[in-house]
Amino acid sequence: MNPGLEISIDTEVSRSSDRSEANRPVKIRMPPYNHSMHLIQCVEFAIGHDQHYFRRQHIRARVTQMYQNPESSRSKDRGWLCFWLAVLAVGELHNSNGSTGADNGLGLSGASPDKDSPGADYYHQSVAFLQQVAENPDVLYIETLCLLAVYAFSMDKINTAYMYNGLGLRAALSLGLHRSPLDLPSEGSDLRISESEHQRRVFWTVYYQDLLTSSTTGRPWGILDDEITIEYADSSRIPGDSMMEFFDSEESNAHLELMRLRGQAYSSLYGYAGTAINPYSHISLFDFDLGNPLSQQHLDKMDEFHQGLIAWQQELPEKLKLARSFEGSGLNPSRVTATLHLIYHQTILVLLRPVLVNIHNDRLEARIKDHSETTDAYPGPKSMLRAFYNIILESARETASILEWLQYQGALFIYSYFDASYAFTAAIELHLARSMRSFAYPNQDALQFTDEDLSALNTIVGILRQQSLAGNAPAKHFDRQLRLLENNLQALQTALDNRVVNLDDLNFDLDYLNPGLTALTDHVGAALRGES
Repeated sequence: MNPGLEISIDTEVSRSSDRSEANRPVKIRMPPYNHSMHLIQCVEFAIGHDQHYFRRQHIRARVTQMYQNPESSRSKDRGWLCFWLAVLAVGELHNSNGSTGADNGLGLSGASPDKDSPGADYYHQSVAFLQQVAENPDVLYIETLCLLAVYAFSMDKINTAYMYNGLGLRAALSLGLHRSPLDLPSEGSDLRISESEHQRRVFWTVYYQDLLTSSTTGRPWGILDDEITIEYADSSRIPGDSMMEFFDSEESNAHLELMRLRGQAYSSLYGYAGTAINPYSHISLFDFDLGNPLSQQHLDKMDEFHQGLIAWQQELPEKLKLARSFEGSGLNPSRVTATLHLIYHQTILVLLRPVLVNIHNDRLEARIKDHSETTDAYPGPKSMLRAFYNIILESARETASILEWLQYQGALFIYSYFDASYAFTAAIELHLARSMRSFAYPNQDALQFTDEDLSALNTIVGILRQQSLAGNAPAKHFDRQLRLLENNLQALQTALDNRVVNLDDLNFDLDYLNPGLTALTDHVGAALRGES
């Protein structure tokens, strides 16, 4: 095999603004063959179990053919090259997984924070080859868009990911991938079982991404569930000679079910998907002022979705559960299982965050007004609120534990949007919970924040800062938001201590954050111990 590969093709590059250069030969430099195969494995390890982006043996065979005969028309096919470059980009993105060595102790090895994420060149080349709107899309086009959406997240381009997924979903719908073969028997009768399973899994992947991007951006879904008749992925119907093309369907289906629950919970509670699919939209938080107490209807709604999440977790196959040793440490969280449970706990934290904000605000008001004789500053049902508070801390601690395990195993994805977002979500809750310790009075129902919670906060903030220093764009943004939150909480505490509170003095504008401000991990431990 060639140590490296360069393919020159005559094609129109969509980025070119110069008509005279639009059709000139374009040279694409590929990595060495063995490294290409390694990058396929990186994609599979990172996201291949969660959802389906390509057939495992098929892609390896085609890459081998390309390296053996780079001048063939098949090797130079524009759609294929666009897809393959997207695979390389996502592979390089997850090739640096934070393993430590003789470096600064953070696993950074002198990484430059201003440098593009790994694989950026391949990503931009893939985008340049992308047919922005395909009149006659194929499955390969959908796979490409799904991969580009994954990479766009790592660049903190959430809207770009949302729109790539939108194109992919529309392409899937135009091909009828959401329809059961029984709906159109004449069209699906000629497909081999393995090809039918491939298309089925591609549809559920783009659907999964639709729920992911819509719940991340707070925008409407691209398709409603009652419009889908295709069955879930099922490894049991795949013939033996094609089994190696696919991962276990139980893994991807578990992720899919969880994302459906997340999409339903977020859209219903926060009201971004409209009223047609949310019959109780009048009790959503879409235009609700969190300065007001949550109603019993709000709390019941949160509890209903939380119970649904618990039921999902209890019904997981044993191989996808987080087993625990007698002392409580994790035993078997593979990367796919770890990701599954990180999403689970993040969903709980976002679902219940309004409770924490409301408790915080109400106890703050009681402290400002010096209600020292109050028996409980919060007027809602005390037992339900305490239960939610404990659930929030439990999920935040569990998030820290899983992320710490991934870091220890060298399986934490330094440049991943999602690993950074799990840390960020948990850190918000822990910061708010920690700040409420100072609002308590002798007769008030105290809310605990233990040394274990403090340790979890330190762990999470340290991981997020590691990613930020490495050049993870989303992590840098999250880190700045957390510093701003901590600044405001500390300013609030100082004002309370001085008995002079003016909420207008708080600053929520990231653009005005002092660039020289000490990062969270440099002083968070001291601050929590009362040393600063």
